[in-house]
Amino acid sequence: MRRETNRQSESGSALVAVLCLIFTAGLLATAALMLSKYNSYTISAHVELQKSFYINEGVANRVQYLIAADRSLYSTVELGRTDYSEYDHDRFFADGVVHHLNYYGTPVEFTITDARSGYDLSSSNYQNTLSTISNSELFDEMLHDTIDNLSAALTDYMDSGDELSLNGFEAADYEDIGMSPLPRNAAPQFREEFAWVPGFLEMFPADKYGRLSSVRLVPPEGLSISTGSPSIFTADRLMLQTYCNLEEEEADEVLAALDVYRRERILLEDQLDELLVSRLGGLTWQESGTYTVTIGPQLTQLPDSVATADEDAGRNRVGQELPPRRPSYRLTFTFPGFNITGPQDNTVQYLEWMFH
Repeated sequence: MRRETNRQSESGSALVAVLCLIFTAGLLATAALMLSKYNSYTISAHVELQKSFYINEGVANRVQYLIAADRSLYSTVELGRTDYSEYDHDRFFADGVVHHLNYYGTPVEFTITDARSGYDLSSSNYQNTLSTISNSELFDEMLHDTIDNLSAALTDYMDSGDELSLNGFEAADYEDIGMSPLPRNAAPQFREEFAWVPGFLEMFPADKYGRLSSVRLVPPEGLSISTGSPSIFTADRLMLQTYCNLEEEEADEVLAALDVYRRERILLEDQLDELLVSRLGGLTWQESGTYTVTIGPQLTQLPDSVATADEDAGRNRVGQELPPRRPSYRLTFTFPGFNITGPQDNTVQYLEWMFH
């Protein structure tokens, strides 16, 4: 009787051990599966991001030739006055309109704007530009004081002397805030260094992608961007008030119309009062011949209207909901336009090339 009880006890202990082993193995298998799925998600996103580098570079090359082909077919460019719907193929202007491209099976979104955009704060023009803003009667005294202080800080940043301007910022001041050996005491070599000047970002903050797009690009040595008023198609509220003397409500109305134009290609003259459109002449409606292209995001598929149209260059429709986006970098680059035969010496000299 005792022997049978011992056997039952040993049998129960073995069963418990087996069940514990099975449970442990199940936990390990579940953990391995969860870890595998987690790695798949993270690795997949990383692979997509790496892939987007190559896709963006390929799209950049194609967009340059799409612009060149457009100019070879149509010698006259009328920004904001060309009805896209009159063509059975896409047109490519520096007007910020959203375009879609099927790049070897990967749908990509891109825009083209003019490099002659943003406030010109080059060493030869920054004082005139800031004076233009300051002279507007639309702004209060606080903004005028901000501009005066920024003008003094920019002067000290760019001039070759160490003499402190009134309300300026010189070497000792930069050293006090841990930014020695600033200032440069010469013309800026790239746009982003303006962010080192105290008070600059308060006046000209970065856009949602972290770029100082409200300021004109500083071209590398040997290259240039045409001088003159900024493009209407990249204008912000301050720019519309400065160059077109619009009230805040009028500027907001123009900004809303520009957004509709970029997404739905409805001309400004079909959205705004004729008198308001006539007041926008303070900003340029002409192309300079130097283009800024922003590529991204990459989509999971082309919008329906594009997928059934030209595979290489479709267009977004009014009110159309776009498909989901895939993990991808954006590429913004600026280049001088060339004709359909290609750039001189088969070499494109970029004024900007930035992944973000």
